[in-house]
Amino acid sequence: MKKICISSKKIGEGEPAFIITEIGYNFNTLDEALRSIDAAVDCGVDAVKFQTFRAETVAAKGVDFPEEAGGTSQYEEFKQYELSDEWHQEIFKYAGEKGIIAFSTPAHQSDVEILEKLGVPAYKTGADDCTNLPFLEFIARIGKPMILSTGMANLAEVVEAVETVRGTGNDQIVLLHTVSNYPIKDISEVNLKAIQTLRQAFNNEVLIGYSDHTTSLTIPVASVALGACVYERHFTIDKNLKAPDAFLSADPAEMNGIVKSIREIEKALGTGRKTPANSEKNMRLYTRKSIIAKTAINKDMEITEDKVIIKRPASGIEPKHLNLVIGRKARVDIKEDEAITWDKV
Repeated sequence: MKKICISSKKIGEGEPAFIITEIGYNFNTLDEALRSIDAAVDCGVDAVKFQTFRAETVAAKGVDFPEEAGGTSQYEEFKQYELSDEWHQEIFKYAGEKGIIAFSTPAHQSDVEILEKLGVPAYKTGADDCTNLPFLEFIARIGKPMILSTGMANLAEVVEAVETVRGTGNDQIVLLHTVSNYPIKDISEVNLKAIQTLRQAFNNEVLIGYSDHTTSLTIPVASVALGACVYERHFTIDKNLKAPDAFLSADPAEMNGIVKSIREIEKALGTGRKTPANSEKNMRLYTRKSIIAKTAINKDMEITEDKVIIKRPASGIEPKHLNLVIGRKARVDIKEDEAITWDKV
């Protein structure tokens, strides 16, 4: 099974899920951004992610979000939340000091240049760029791991994106299943089974994860149980912050619970081999059943069905051998409620 590395973290089958907090632009001051990193570290996540863009290269002027997404000007919103070069430097420097992996989602080639100067270890591309094949190719040629959001895409479009990246010789790919609504209101649209569809479509040769736009605390666990090796969730230090994603993002208490639940389910998933657990081995003796003398059986007496019973413990002959026991003669005296063993018959 394929694995990749982002900084010191291995990602893939048999490794802990790589958990990303999407801080994005859920802050209004540099201090809030740095405190978001602190909170993410405290939650035990693997990485923090931001968004790097300039309004001029993201959206045309005069284009609004759809009504269900607020109906506001896309250009104006992106303009309001642009991160300056200075803030980029401070944020990524601070993340490094805190020992947490930090990277970002660029929206244009010029954004990639900013991030390259910061030495990011990987790139995440947004759902809006899943079909922007020239941009995917541009990033892929850098040779770093790429996490591709597949929101709004059909399988054929995802295949095209993967082929484009692979065409550069870069095979360090993670696909994130997601639904590009913020938040997802109809839980049936989450479609977690698409995680398995993507795994099968690429013969388990491409890593698959899940970018969560729900407000659920159970879906993260289900996604990992279904095979997601990367889990991403929008994150905020305060849901009341004046930021586009704050209200739907996980706060520190929720994120802490999500991380603990994912780590718990990873342990619970086990190896997949059907064999007694270590803690069951002693229980087998006391709680399984065996052939027991229902009444006292004297030496040389024929053992008949009315003289035996099957009950706990398992220290006697296994019940599946009952037919071999019936008709034999006792070699020794067997007391009532004594386990019948092969040396006694």
